[in-house]
Amino acid sequence: MKESPRDQALEQRLSASKFSGDGFLGTDRRPLTQIIAADQRTLEQLGVDKNTLLAALHDAFAKARAALGGEVNIRPGITARAHESMGRIPSPFRGDGVFEKGDVVITSADGEELVLTALGLALIERHDFYQGHGSRYRIDPVRAINLLGLRT
Repeated sequence: MKESPRDQALEQRLSASKFSGDGFLGTDRRPLTQIIAADQRTLEQLGVDKNTLLAALHDAFAKARAALGGEVNIRPGITARAHESMGRIPSPFRGDGVFEKGDVVITSADGEELVLTALGLALIERHDFYQGHGSRYRIDPVRAINLLGLRT
């Protein structure tokens, strides 16, 4: 099915740009709707709802930011550290506003990492968009659930 001009414009904003560097889609070539649907199915299969995952992500993000660059324990074997960066980045979705740059890196004892940003959390909260595979800032639901100990 042919994309509408509105959908085409959104996909263009999700691609690499001066604002987003490598973009929000990464190496993922699927349409946005398929990316979102696949991540929603993953959550359902794992028995974790979006709000539970978001609450845990926001909690880890806030704890790391409050530590002002210091490492904080999120749970046994899992730490997080905030990295500041100057500037703001606009959401690729019109009307969402702009978000502080900087990130929080959650790390397991065996070196597995998950990178969180304020924009990334907002994209999940407002649009169910975890970003495409291959995106540096993709918040992979499986990885996030495992790192945060949310698997039931």
